[in-house]
Amino acid sequence: MKEHYKIIILTIFVGLTIFCCNQTSDKHTQDKFDSLTVVTPQDTSITKMTEVSRKPDFDVAKFVTLTDSLLTKIQGRPISLTFKIDTIIADKIDKRSFYSSLLAPTNTLVKRFSFDPGKGSREFRIWFVEATYEDKVFARNAFEALKKDAYDMNDSVNWSPGLTYTNDYVIISDRKIYWLNSGCPYSFFNHQKLKQYMLQSLQIETIQDSIWCKCGQPKCSL
Repeated sequence: MKEHYKIIILTIFVGLTIFCCNQTSDKHTQDKFDSLTVVTPQDTSITKMTEVSRKPDFDVAKFVTLTDSLLTKIQGRPISLTFKIDTIIADKIDKRSFYSSLLAPTNTLVKRFSFDPGKGSREFRIWFVEATYEDKVFARNAFEALKKDAYDMNDSVNWSPGLTYTNDYVIISDRKIYWLNSGCPYSFFNHQKLKQYMLQSLQIETIQDSIWCKCGQPKCSL
């Protein structure tokens, strides 16, 4: 009986010893892991731009709902927009493209939202562009370049008078430029409605400047 108690006590002692050793080992392992996974964020312009671009500035669903109602009224039948989002890359566009002034600064992020009302109504397609810049200076420089384009007539550099020779509304807010375009089948009155929908769908506090372009006019209003 006495030997039996000794065995039990010895077993408990060995178990406690192993448990304590494992706890110490786990703590050392965790400390080592923590030291390896602590990363100091790099405060680079690319990181800043990526973070800014992730912010949900543009409520696409809200814009689509509002525009569906307008197009349904214009067409006299139900219209449901579909859309796609892509990225405009500087080295993949023609230098004479009306997007070129947006992409003049390096490391510019340009997202384009293309809205399609479907077969039989494709003349009512719309696009919306969001350009994000490294800082406010680059954004302002790009906007000033767009202003120059808005006043230019056809020349060796620009193949369209104004910006696109269709309906355009461009604004600058902080480090971003937003640009809404609609085709000539939209009256300027209806383009102004689209502009209202755009602003209702954007989460921005201030607008520093804007450009208006009316379909068919060789120069835009600023």
